[in-house]
Amino acid sequence: MKKFILSGVLLIGSMLAVKAQDVKFGVKGGLNLSKLTSTNGSKVLAGFNAGALVNFKLDNNWAIQPEVQYSTQGTKVKNDILWGAVTTEGTMKLDYINVPVLAQYHIIDEFYLEGGPQIGFLTSAKAKSGGVSVDVKDNMKTVDFGLNFGFGYKFDMGLGIGARYNFGLTNVYDSDKINRKNSVAQIDLFYIF
Repeated sequence: MKKFILSGVLLIGSMLAVKAQDVKFGVKGGLNLSKLTSTNGSKVLAGFNAGALVNFKLDNNWAIQPEVQYSTQGTKVKNDILWGAVTTEGTMKLDYINVPVLAQYHIIDEFYLEGGPQIGFLTSAKAKSGGVSVDVKDNMKTVDFGLNFGFGYKFDMGLGIGARYNFGLTNVYDSDKINRKNSVAQIDLFYIF
């Protein structure tokens, strides 16, 4: 399945390269604020993302931008036990290689809105509480699907800033008894060469 999806992304990218008027490459990185949905007592976990992008300008307003980025995600958990007499705190850290493919609409040359699908490949999953860290990757799904929506501003020199929200569409756990999805807000700086 992964090879099929990757082949499809490469095929679409190749077709866009032929039709695109202007192709530019870039790098990006920034802050992630993530949480797993439907988790009682969960709080936002700070992380980061870093990666590369290719921007295919189709005309004056439209562009397609596939990316590959390393993304640290997850959630903080705080549970009250014995009616608040004992509290436990921990984190669930999930690391992904995410591949979003975004359609961008430029309202003006510098400012754009964007949206599109994303596939993520789980590279690591660790639960930590009380100084003890446990590898839980075997309990997680290795592929995650989501949708991205955001906006950005690019200065004339190629430097820019963007904000994006990714909401997961699939359960991150490899179980029907637990249903949690990724929820990630990103603030990035990027540079287009």
